[in-house]
Amino acid sequence: MKKTHIILIVLVAAVAAILVSTYTSAVDSVTFAEAKVQMGKQVKVVGTFDKTNPIVYDAMKDPNLTRFHVIDSEGKSVEVFLTDKQGQPMGLAQSENVTLEGKFAEDGTFQASHLLMKCPSKYNEKKHSLAAGN
Repeated sequence: MKKTHIILIVLVAAVAAILVSTYTSAVDSVTFAEAKVQMGKQVKVVGTFDKTNPIVYDAMKDPNLTRFHVIDSEGKSVEVFLTDKQGQPMGLAQSENVTLEGKFAEDGTFQASHLLMKCPSKYNEKKHSLAAGN
């Protein structure tokens, strides 16, 4: 075999390995009710921050734990226990949408390991000067 054939085979194998690992690590988005049925399984829940409930964060008790409520696509509000080494997420109360990765524990709490926030845009149509034709 030529060197170019060997390099090509190695590259194809590397690309295949990357595709397989990406596909197997993908998590489907579910509601809290569906996540509860899959207790103990890592899931992704998309929702909005529930501003009617407070954010609970006590750096002296546990600097890695933040508790807050999220409303899923079915309108169900669930308390989320986010464990993050960086502490309380900045801008959580101002976020429009949140995406959580986590699972329901056996005690019935939703334990999130990752949080992605979509914060309000400073470029929305009502406030942007270009939207008014200026």
